Amino acid sequence: MTTSIAIASGKGGVGKTTIAVNLSISLALQNKTTLLLDADLGMANAHILLGINPELSLDDFISGKSKLDDVITTTKDGLKFISGGNAISNLLSLSDLERHKIIKSFEAITAEPDFLIIDVGAGAEASSMSFMASANKVVIVLTGEPTSFIDAYSLIKAAYLDYKMDNFGVIINMAASNLQAKLNFEKFQSITQKFLDVKLKFLGHVPSSLKIKNSIISRTPLMSNKVVNEETKAFNRLSTNILTLNNNETKGIKFFNN
Repeated sequence: MTTSIAIASGKGGVGKTTIAVNLSISLALQNKTTLLLDADLGMANAHILLGINPELSLDDFISGKSKLDDVITTTKDGLKFISGGNAISNLLSLSDLERHKIIKSFEAITAEPDFLIIDVGAGAEASSMSFMASANKVVIVLTGEPTSFIDAYSLIKAAYLDYKMDNFGVIINMAASNLQAKLNFEKFQSITQKFLDVKLKFLGHVPSSLKIKNSIISRTPLMSNKVVNEETKAFNRLSTNILTLNNNETKGIKFFNN
């Protein structure tokens, strides 16, 4: 049975895709079959961070040119990947029916993975919310900035009110220390739970790091280097902690019908 995990954020620029990519590689390097879906259809750029340029993308599947199995690329780390393309305009205006077709089609994939990581678009757009609601688990990435708090709160509010999602994992990115990350989480938790009947779980943090910035510039994911350091330990901890996050028991269509 596949565990599907949506990685979301209230706003862009908080490192959501960097975390989705490295978390996926961490799982793959643990010999867990992992499929990363770049569902950030307006700003699909996970392939850039992976340092690859797949010939086929989600657009080829939606247009009927290719089967979903055919658009899956396998990276040198053993990570399976479906590209969202290059911000192709027709992917920005998918109908509910087309989004449902994408989600349902995962049931027909030849080799069902252990994990499906979905990098969804930032904010509470219809496409992002649909992919979030179709995943077993939802993780919110935020930083300690007030604007990140506000936008993440708005995303959780929309998910709770419109889709009845009430379980969310939280990753604090670009933190100076684990202590600072926990304090930021507790501040965000107190604000959120004051107004919404949701459960938030602190999954950990990713440090503010020059190594991570350089890995983005060089288009070589940090986890691909297979070097043990503070940053790779952080992603490995996240890959363990994320399994302790409760599922959202929402009704409706789910990836792999789980």
